[in-house]
Amino acid sequence: MFMEHENSYAYNIMENKGYAMKLNNKQDQVHVSNYSLEELLSENWSKKPPHTIFETFSILGVLCSEHNKCISDKVFDDFIDNLTDNLTKASDAELKLIFYSLLKWPVAESIKTRNFIEVWAALDDECLKRLRDWSYDEMLEFITLFYMLNVNRASDYSYRCLLKLASKAKHLTASQLVRTMFFIGIQRKSPKDIHQLEIYINECFKEFSIDELAIISMGFFKSKTPIRNMDIIVKIIDIISNNSSQIHEISLAALLKIIRYSMKVTTGNKIYLLLDKLQAEVPRLSVMCNVHVGLLGTSTLTLHEGCLNAISNRVADAISETRIKDLERLTLTFGTFNYTPQSKNFLQNIIAELKKPEREVERTFYGRSFVCCVAYLGLLGIHPEELIKLVFDPLFLQKTYGKHIITYGREILTLHNRVKIFYKDSNIKLLSDKEAIILAKKYTDYVPNENYKKQYNVSERMFLDVLNILKGARGDDFVTGGHILTHHQRGDIILCNDHKGCAVPVGDAFDNKHFGLLRTPPNNNTWIVLIIGGRNALIHNTKIPSGLFKSKINELNALGYCAELVLWEEFSNRKTKEEKLEYLKVLIDNITDM
Repeated sequence: MFMEHENSYAYNIMENKGYAMKLNNKQDQVHVSNYSLEELLSENWSKKPPHTIFETFSILGVLCSEHNKCISDKVFDDFIDNLTDNLTKASDAELKLIFYSLLKWPVAESIKTRNFIEVWAALDDECLKRLRDWSYDEMLEFITLFYMLNVNRASDYSYRCLLKLASKAKHLTASQLVRTMFFIGIQRKSPKDIHQLEIYINECFKEFSIDELAIISMGFFKSKTPIRNMDIIVKIIDIISNNSSQIHEISLAALLKIIRYSMKVTTGNKIYLLLDKLQAEVPRLSVMCNVHVGLLGTSTLTLHEGCLNAISNRVADAISETRIKDLERLTLTFGTFNYTPQSKNFLQNIIAELKKPEREVERTFYGRSFVCCVAYLGLLGIHPEELIKLVFDPLFLQKTYGKHIITYGREILTLHNRVKIFYKDSNIKLLSDKEAIILAKKYTDYVPNENYKKQYNVSERMFLDVLNILKGARGDDFVTGGHILTHHQRGDIILCNDHKGCAVPVGDAFDNKHFGLLRTPPNNNTWIVLIIGGRNALIHNTKIPSGLFKSKINELNALGYCAELVLWEEFSNRKTKEEKLEYLKVLIDNITDM
């Protein structure tokens, strides 16, 4: 429902600006008092001229609305066949008439309803043939008509039209760029030249209002296309900051989503300063919009405590009306920052809300959001046993994920393992070992291996660097890599000291023979786990691990290991192997002395 509201809001902006056609401007009154449905259907339409068929289609629609007769009825088959056969003879104006005539019929159950699909698919074919002859405005006018019928995503014309518009980006006006991005968002698929559009959007940036920028942002976000040019993102941040008290919340949410989706590395304190501005707006914004305000800092791990506390206070006042999908995103936000809000019992109130019997229908309908919400609470060290028991109800799992274990999400394996760690004596019926292994194979990466050639990312290269340095100092048999916590994507570096602090061989204690199951320390020696903390391991401008890394440390410690992060910034700043080894030795000594 929100998506439809968002699209309507965006289209109304373009309509009010005067460059998008009104969707009902051709809905002229058709007088049908002189017509009979039976008489019209008894005509031999194969002998009638095309313009008569086109005009009659509109009359039939009105008559059928009065008699509540669907277009899929077989009595219309002959007429529809004649209509579609004659579309090649229709003028552009007559094509438009047929689009509007379809609206006069009772609403079809789906875009695949018989006869309805025959008409719009024939229109699709005909528009595709004429595409090369139309101006950009005409192209956009006809794609709008497909939007009016709600068939854009199935329309070949709509897709080909957007491909052409994107390839001709430098020739489009500012208003044509906005409309093109709107329909890319509707299509939910980006044309290959979308970054050409980005270039010319940047050139025309000053011509767009803040609401038009929101429409453009919707296009990028819905088509899963991040904005590459950070100058655009910085300008969007500035325009939000300068208009924070006037901006409509739907526009604000759209802009915040594309900022978060595009910006993965901090640009000074831009995000923090924006959150400073938005904190004052939290009380006037809906819960749904505040969810996106809260999420804004998660991609760059920019923590703004004042903003998070304001959001928790706002949501606390409306928690009974807050959707589970929004509670899920809020727990993700607080969990990512490993931050408990100052608002009294906010997190406990979320748990109480999720338990309510009146939430049962929503828990079932949005099952995965419910499970993720429970899993994200674990990032804050909260493991509500009663809710976890609801998750592992066999009927709930089947309704949410299907019959086959391979379709289960990582969140199920996460909750399974956490119960094994923190509620060892629980009577919750969890996954079988076989099922846990299947999910572990699905959700873990191979441990980096220098003998296996591939293009490793920064964290994987750092893993190999740490492993090789420690092997050089301790010996090959004294260090290994492996997965202890199988719900975490990446493996860790494992080593062992005796009680005197001397290195002990690890051997094959962590080979793949028992891969997929949680592993406790093999004996009473000190088992050390080094977690490779990539560039996004710490909250921005702090030494505090993000929720994901903090929870991993806590889980390993609870199993009996001594765990710590190897920080990318600390490790990479040391240039020689000797300096890096010294850093690792100090790290190991510190965690074994704790």
